Amino acid sequence: MSDDEVSGSRFGRLARLGWLSRRAVPLAFSRMRELAGKAEDVVLDAKTAARHALAAEEIFSALGDMKGVALKLGQMLSYMDGVLPEQYRPVYQKALSKLQTAAPPMDWAAVEPVLVAELGGPVADIFAEFAPEPFAAASIGQVHRARLLTGEDVAVKVQYPGVANAMRADLENVGTFEWLLRPLVGLSDFGGDKRYVRAVIDELRARLLEELDYRREAEMQMRFAECFAGDPELRVPKVFPHASSDRVLTTGFIEGRSLAEVCETASQEDRDRYGQALVRGLVTSFHTLSLFNADPHPGNYLFPADGSVVLLDFGCVKIIPPEMLADIEGYQRTAIVATRTDAEADWDAFDQAIVRALKLDPDNRPVYRVYREFILYILRPILRDEPFAFDLEYTRESVDRVMAAKQELLFSKGIIPRMPKLPPLPVDYTMLNRLQFGFFSVLSHLRARVNWHAELPAHIRA
Repeated sequence: MSDDEVSGSRFGRLARLGWLSRRAVPLAFSRMRELAGKAEDVVLDAKTAARHALAAEEIFSALGDMKGVALKLGQMLSYMDGVLPEQYRPVYQKALSKLQTAAPPMDWAAVEPVLVAELGGPVADIFAEFAPEPFAAASIGQVHRARLLTGEDVAVKVQYPGVANAMRADLENVGTFEWLLRPLVGLSDFGGDKRYVRAVIDELRARLLEELDYRREAEMQMRFAECFAGDPELRVPKVFPHASSDRVLTTGFIEGRSLAEVCETASQEDRDRYGQALVRGLVTSFHTLSLFNADPHPGNYLFPADGSVVLLDFGCVKIIPPEMLADIEGYQRTAIVATRTDAEADWDAFDQAIVRALKLDPDNRPVYRVYREFILYILRPILRDEPFAFDLEYTRESVDRVMAAKQELLFSKGIIPRMPKLPPLPVDYTMLNRLQFGFFSVLSHLRARVNWHAELPAHIRA
């Protein structure tokens, strides 16, 4: 990529988003037909497969060049099952998976000035060695291998010049971008309420713009590292503050296999152990730190030869409000108890916990039933003290159930009728939806058998 910086022109990016939208609409329409039970059997002959493979590569190139929010969307589509139509999913995910770590990089001539400006002097003042070619490139920055003057091997993440303006431009193009953002928020807009959509976009904007602040990311990474310091199976690279800034983040370099390699070559025993470690990391940070990493894409995990799991990229970390944490723990605890006893009083307690957490009207039975069934399905992995087998079918069904309220209405009598206004989830659940669908997809690709229940704090399991 030879440009000196990412294009931040709002109208230029709007035009490219429009181009992407025209290519995405047929895919979205096919997925809607699947959700409505109206999917047609499609045979991918050589000509059709080649056409979709070309389209997938064109979308990869466009998203890769745009960087920012657009590229982040492509990353999610590359691994999150249940969003793309099943018959085309492998073709598009194969192309888009390159966005996880191998997006088109920027030239050294564009990156070096960022390093000099951010670190206050020549690269040689801090680094004994610095590779000008990045070994990874993603949504808002690329990563170079280097060695500090003190001898440590490090990974240096450098923010693309111009990417901040590009992200802000994307997030201002709400009209075109709104429906493209739905995979990022868990497809959770039941209501169609414009005020709610705006609130969700505002929440998403705040979290995405936080990713531009590498000092915040460094702080979050150090908090996670301290939290997992005693866990032999979870590792977080060390942060080097003296070699970091607002747009440069220097951390310890750790080699390891990718998630894709592990999925192909690791034994079931190892995949189960990796999955258990990942769940333990999520549960610990969630219930101990009141934090979770809301960007669980496959490029953010490494698997070294020592059998540990390395957690990367803490740019999109959600701080859980105390009331939200109490509500979630409340419906988790009551669901576990009710599943164990099957007593009417315990199910009533679970129902009350859902109503309180999701701000539902208990008298609106159809709406309440939709959310109740969905929450119970999402909670299936935690309800019993036994391993739960994650697979692609479970992840796809999780996404399908989010749309359950619309399935019977879609394509009724050959047309799409006006949708009922179902109350949406609280805005604070936006990033939680993104986490659970993304994290479930990671575990499903691992085909891991995980005892999630055993990792929960005692006050939830009681």
